[in-house]
Amino acid sequence: MTLTQGLSNLNRSSPYVSRRLGELGTGRRSRNAVTGTVAAIAIVVVLVVAGAGGYFLGGGGAGTAPASISTTTVMNTVSGPTMTTTQTVGAGATATITATATVTGAPGPGVTTTVTSTSATTALLDLEAAAKAECGTQSTCLTIYTTQDAANWANYYGPLFYQQYPWAQGKVNYVSLSAATETSRLLSEYQAKNTQADLATGTLAGLIPVYQGGAVINYTSPLAKFMNYSADGVGPAWVVTNNAIVHMIINPQALAAANLPTPKNWTDLANPVYKGHIAMQTATSLSITTAEFYYLYQSMGNSSGQWTKLMKGIAANNPTITATAGAAEMAVVTGQAAVGIDTFDGYVSTIKATPTAPLKLVDIEPFVYTPGVVMITSGAPHPSMAKLTEAWFISVSGQTGVYRTNHVPYMASIGTGLIAYLPSGYRLTNAYSNTQLFQNTGAWSDTFKAIFGA
Repeated sequence: MTLTQGLSNLNRSSPYVSRRLGELGTGRRSRNAVTGTVAAIAIVVVLVVAGAGGYFLGGGGAGTAPASISTTTVMNTVSGPTMTTTQTVGAGATATITATATVTGAPGPGVTTTVTSTSATTALLDLEAAAKAECGTQSTCLTIYTTQDAANWANYYGPLFYQQYPWAQGKVNYVSLSAATETSRLLSEYQAKNTQADLATGTLAGLIPVYQGGAVINYTSPLAKFMNYSADGVGPAWVVTNNAIVHMIINPQALAAANLPTPKNWTDLANPVYKGHIAMQTATSLSITTAEFYYLYQSMGNSSGQWTKLMKGIAANNPTITATAGAAEMAVVTGQAAVGIDTFDGYVSTIKATPTAPLKLVDIEPFVYTPGVVMITSGAPHPSMAKLTEAWFISVSGQTGVYRTNHVPYMASIGTGLIAYLPSGYRLTNAYSNTQLFQNTGAWSDTFKAIFGA
């Protein structure tokens, strides 16, 4: 397939959604402004064993019939920057999850999200009972393939998950892979009828070929409809857990040493002065780099080959092509490159760990994001555990875990503290608001392979 053939039928429209400070996510839920730096977060969860079916949250007593789950999240109320979540299960049975963030600057007006449903309670208890029985005495009863950092489960997700489901303690295998490896492994194991993973998480574009290949099931957690999920947050085989923001980064020291200006827009990456100074994750694997380049295609069009010219100009600058976004970021931080393409979670994690790191986010707007999703595999060895874990990822506890990894949670009110790391007045748009790419991912992968060679 030629480059022209691979791109000939793609829509060139370029709508984007403007965002004022405090409106992060899908745009369907507002968020209050926060200034300053989050210094600490404390999570308190109270669980009481409730008979043979599962765990009631709070003090309703064993055997209390489940009634409803009422979840209220209040971020940065006038009394201070505190999130309080109360879940009610059964008559009078309650628990409070409190996350307190120390933030400099005045708090915003507060945001409240409420979900109440008897059906949600029943669904959660049923999912847990089936998963607990399936897990039994097995040493491992859940395997997750992911493109996130290998330590995220041990440091962030796991502690919260095990607080809620202590019977699963230490029985989760969290396998970190590059986007390309995750896609190929999920497909090859499915085709060999040797499925190893129960769940897969990653950005949607990279997992679409897995869906198209039949390696994930058409299942959406029944909890999604109770958690303020809009139509763009669920698909036939996935639920969105986070929004992965893509942006340009620079190493100011490396730029100064090479006497290079700071790029002002994405087209600057084709300027020959940046030859040998760029690092980015491979776009061939339909990664976060793909999200940015696909958005550029939609916004600038290719009627006269202008997008193709830009891509070839960037390729002519001999960028360092890496398997992961983290590796590209590391090349910039260490000065091997001066300019790179990064994910927001990686950038924030680095700045939090090393505030003096020579790393700066370049404010080129709009910032694009790609949905981060969770999918259940076809032939999952532990399907009940997979369904319970998918439900957990979109719960308040799971979304808190997402926030603690510095990924932007789909439940926008939980991720407020991350706004401090974005430029004031930022704008955000979904890179895949036009989903034409998903109809022929192979053509796009071939296109990037032809241009960049990797």
